[in-house]
Order: sequence, then C-alpha cells, then structure tokens
Amino acid sequence: MKIKHYLLGIVITFISCKEQKTKDYLILSGKVENFKKRKIKLSGYNYNKSIRFHKKSNSFSDTLRNIKPGHYKLQINQRIVNMYLSSFDDLDLVIDAKMRLKDPIFNGKNESINNYLTKKIKKHSFILGSAEKLFSLDENEFLSKMDKYKSALDDLALSSKLPKEYFIKEKRNIHYEFVRNIKNYQPYHRMLYGNNKFVVSEYFPSELVEEIDINKNEDYINSLSYRLLVKELLEKKANERKSKKRDFNLAFLETIHVEVFDTLVKNDLLHNAAKEIIYRVDNLNEYYKKYMLYSTNEENKKEITKIYNKLKLTAKGEISPKFENLVNYNGGTTSLDDLIGNGKYKYIDIWATWCGICKREIPLLKRLEQKYHGKNIEFISISVDKKEDKKKWESIIKDRELGGMQLFAGETKEDFKFTSDYLIKGLPRFILIDPDGKIVTANAPRPSEGNKLEDLLNKLSVK
Repeated sequence: MKIKHYLLGIVITFISCKEQKTKDYLILSGKVENFKKRKIKLSGYNYNKSIRFHKKSNSFSDTLRNIKPGHYKLQINQRIVNMYLSSFDDLDLVIDAKMRLKDPIFNGKNESINNYLTKKIKKHSFILGSAEKLFSLDENEFLSKMDKYKSALDDLALSSKLPKEYFIKEKRNIHYEFVRNIKNYQPYHRMLYGNNKFVVSEYFPSELVEEIDINKNEDYINSLSYRLLVKELLEKKANERKSKKRDFNLAFLETIHVEVFDTLVKNDLLHNAAKEIIYRVDNLNEYYKKYMLYSTNEENKKEITKIYNKLKLTAKGEISPKFENLVNYNGGTTSLDDLIGNGKYKYIDIWATWCGICKREIPLLKRLEQKYHGKNIEFISISVDKKEDKKKWESIIKDRELGGMQLFAGETKEDFKFTSDYLIKGLPRFILIDPDGKIVTANAPRPSEGNKLEDLLNKLSVK
C-alpha cells in the first residue's frame, strides 16, 4: 500500500513539474483575405520581423520567441493592425487586407485587449479626424475636442474588461497621447496657418507637458506616445542648449546624457539617435566619442562601432570608393576613374526615379549647374533604379531636360557597391569629391541648402 502511495506521489510530482514549466514563446497565426504577397511585417518596441505568408492557404503562422509584452503593429500590405502581444499567449486573427472597415477578428487570451485597440483607432478617426483638421481648430474647439476624445477613451478602456495591469498602463498611455497633442498644438497651428506669431492663451494647459517625467522605463517600453513625447522634449532642450555654431546632433547626445537618469531610457534614446544620424553627422569622430562615453549598453556600442569603422573609410580626405562602367545617358559607359585628373570637383547626386524628395531637388540642381557652368566643378547624377526601370529613368531625363552627367547603376542603393561603400541609407544623397578623387564630404549639402552649399564651394575656391 505504501508503495502505491509512493508511486502515485511520483506521478503527481511529475505532472506538477510539467505543468509549471514556463512556455517561452507564442504562436501568432491568422487568415488573410485579399492578400497576394509573400511577407507580412511585424514591428514593435525595438522589434522587427518578417512573417512568411502562404498564398495557397491564405494564412500565416509563426513562433515568436523573446517577445516583450507590449503593443505591436502587423503590416499587411497597406493595412496596419494594432495589437497587443504577451510573452507566451498565442494569438490568432482573421483580417481582410483591403476592406479596412471590416474589423479584425481576434482569438486568444488577449482578445479583449486587441478588440479594445481596434475600437480605440475608430474613436480617433471618428472624434479627432485628420491631424490637419484637428490642429487647424481654434484653441477652444481644439481643447473641447481633446477632452471629448480623452473621456471617450477612458470610458472605452473601463468598459472593455481589460486585465487590471494592462488597464493601469493604458490609462497612462491615454494621458500621454492627450499631452502630446497639447504640446503639438501651437507649432502645428502655426505651420498650418503660416503664422509664426501665433501663441496659445494663458489658459492653455501647457503645464501638462512640463509635468512629464522623462525617466519612466515601464511607460517608455509600453507607450509610443510617451517615447515620442520624451524625444520631442529632449529635442527642444537640445535646441536651447546649442549655440549658432554648435551642432544639434552633438547637443542632442549631450542633452540625453544630462537630462535622462534611467539607464534603459537613456541607452535607447542614445542608440536610436546614433543609428539614425551617425551616417550624416558633420564631425564623425567627435560624435562617436561622445556616444561611446555616454552609452553603457555594450551590444549597442558594438553596433555603432561597427558602423563607425566603416564610415571612417569615407571620411574627409580618404580616397573615394569607385564606381565602374555605369550606363551613360549620352552613350557608352563611365567609371569614376575616367573623371579623375581633370582638375574639377565632382558633385555627385545619388537619386532614384521613385524618390519624391529627389525630384524636388531637380529644379534647384539645374539652377546650380547653370550658375557654376564653366567653373572647376562638374555635376554627376547616378540613378539607383533597378534595371527594369531604365526606360523610366530615360524618360525623366528627357522630359525634365536634366543637365550634368546622367549615369544609371541598374541596381538599388543596397546592391550597388558604390552606395553600399558609402553606407547610404536614404535618398537623395550628395557627395563632394576633390579633383584628385579624395572625399571632401560624404554628406554634402543638398541644392535646397543653398547658402550652406555655396559657402562650402566658396571655401574650396570653386570658380
């Protein structure tokens, strides 16, 4: 009898241990109607992942590990689905990629939260409408609209039977969204009406912005509105900190270092700033040294160091990377070596036919070419369109009567070695090379930065 009880105890203990084992992943799955592509994108706080979509079954399923509980966005073509994911609770959904008025259907432990997020988006559209419409309202109408929106979200959160812990965080998230719109009202209203003298009244609740604590790491992880608020408040302080000669990007790093005490918030702000701007800073060495001094996250420092070491190869005074045998609109092919040694600086425009900002620079670039015609500088434009877009490239050159030397890479900026060597992440990008093929600046001012560009050319005695 004792043996039976002993064996039964072993079985119960085994089962209990098995049940207590923590599940360290979740399965995100779903059915998608009216979608024909192969990838779905999932993004969140410091998280990006492509999920394979099976077109035959109109479905996807992926095992997600190391997911931090929080808000995520699932991008299905042009449709964005806001969702909440925990560390290990599976979630399944059904969605139509085209019919945006048709709500997603969620199944899983967190479906109440995800249904709430769907309704929250609707409240935003129904009450606030577009940003242009909201911020063009006069002060009293704007505040009335914001109060109505905040009350509607508070009521929605209360009636949605949200888990207690999430409900508490979401109440703060609603507040941060409210405060961020309060902060943006004056500058956006000025911009929409072209009136830089507009000032809110003494009764406007500006004090809500000043009361924000920028050192709350839980809110930083959980709330996009809070993250944006913190970044914008620090940018304002950085602008106040910098002098006319002081670089904003360096001032921003210094401001983060001085103002932010929470380690997670501080390191994340520093890292995000460096990832975005280190490719374009005026003083690479000083920026890198300050980043390394201020950051305490070793993985982040390794990533920025890797970028820095590659950027050093295209620093001022280094020999420029080369391009070879690019199709020339006027016939034949052209390499950079063909252009070196003629006593002229090279102002190189990296662009693409799909890039709207690039095309907005075209009239100013043409004017610049005319102004410096016959002087010791030549203008070279390199298209990083794919091979199949060559006709489109030729058409734009003809229709817009583009001048200078027009070259075609037939590869994207990611695949084209010349732009890859320069670590070009965004377009347009302008590069200035001296007559001997050495880099003057890998981030030359755009034609739209007229005075800044002409001051640089004057210092170089371009005439």
